[in-house]
Amino acid sequence: MRKTNPILAVTAIALASATTGCQSVADVVLPTTVTVTLTNTSNEFNVEVNLFYSNEQDMPDFLLREVGENVAQTIPPGESVTIQPNCEDLQAIMIDDANLIVVGGTGPDGNTDVLRDGENFNCGDTIQFTFTHTDAVVDFEVITAVQ
Repeated sequence: MRKTNPILAVTAIALASATTGCQSVADVVLPTTVTVTLTNTSNEFNVEVNLFYSNEQDMPDFLLREVGENVAQTIPPGESVTIQPNCEDLQAIMIDDANLIVVGGTGPDGNTDVLRDGENFNCGDTIQFTFTHTDAVVDFEVITAVQ
């Protein structure tokens, strides 16, 4: 007689009972979003960010700026903003224009290259855009990390 692994059996029962209606085990277990976090490491200046994303993986950057979904945020010093688009909606993403607001609404700016699903990130990943500068303030940088 074959023995059943009790941990596996309990896990299968828990997953089956967690699914209701049209939801499947895959919906419960597999990720359906990408987490995008925008973090301002400055202690004194806001950062204005224009992020663009699209459901078209191969969209060139100039077109992404024109027809992509625009997320415009002002991030206060030391704070973060998080969005979680659906994986199908986020196939390409970029920071087109991030500005460190130093004096009179102006300051240095930065951007990123386009990140693409399957090449640079996957569904369920966290894309972290960190906005940082040195004491000289003009050394503004956008750092990208994927986890």
